[in-house]
Parts: sequence; C-alpha cells; structure tokens
Amino acid sequence: MSNFTRYICFTIACLVVLVDQATKIIVQTFAKNDAIRINSFLSFTYSENTGAAWSMFGGHSSILAMLGVLSMVVLGLAHKQFKTTFQKILGAMVFGGIFGNTLDRTFRGHVVDFIGIDLKFYHWPVFNVADSAICMGVIILLFTFREKVQKAR
Repeated sequence: MSNFTRYICFTIACLVVLVDQATKIIVQTFAKNDAIRINSFLSFTYSENTGAAWSMFGGHSSILAMLGVLSMVVLGLAHKQFKTTFQKILGAMVFGGIFGNTLDRTFRGHVVDFIGIDLKFYHWPVFNVADSAICMGVIILLFTFREKVQKAR
C-alpha cells in the first residue's frame, strides 16, 4: 500500500471518529431532552444504547467494547485482503465506525444514538454516524468481494 493510500485511509478513519464524536456531543448538548424534528421522516432523538445493533445484548457495554477492540484488530489484519484503494477506504470507514462506538462504550458506558428515521410504514431504530459508516462500509465491501468471486468463476 502506498503512503498516499495509507494517508487517505488514516484520514477517513479519523474523520469518521471525529464526525461521530462531534455529532454525539452536539446532540447531547442540544437534544438530550427533546427530539428535534428535521423533516417529516428524520429527527434527532438522544438515546443511550448499552447493547449492540437494535439494542441487542443490552447491558453488556464492557463485553461489547472488548469485541470492538477485537474487531479492529481482525479488521487491521484482514486489511491486507483489500486489493483496491476503494476497498481499503471502505475498511477505514468500518474501522472508524467501530472505533467511535468503542470509545463510547469505554468512556460513557453506552453508545449515544440519535438519528431517527420514521417512515409512514416503518420506524427504523435510532442510530449514529459510526453505525452508518460501519453499515455502508460492510455492505459495499461485500458487494466488491462478491464481484471479485463472480469474476473468478
């Protein structure tokens, strides 16, 4: 991996963490007691999540923090499997997201979630910037690897 690619990946991971933590601080300051409606389907609603996605395994922040650290180590080792710069950038997004939520679990004892999406037919569980980076990174990475497997056949 070139130094430029390393720099880009490091920068992206740091940006994910910084934006994640900054938005959590902002929402804690301005929306802790009230939901802020942005439009008909988007709101900022402060929530403390001691679990993982969709509040699964609630009350286990310390175990989830350890799993976050383990995930970052595994992702760091698996990073060698990312052949394209795009895959490396996606890995950096995932790493930054895991790092952001692990910081929350370690220092707050819970993850701050605040992005609420309420469609007329479905209410999505509240999430944060780190969750978005993780989900987008993983989903797009899976598609890039799927294309690679299909081309190999």
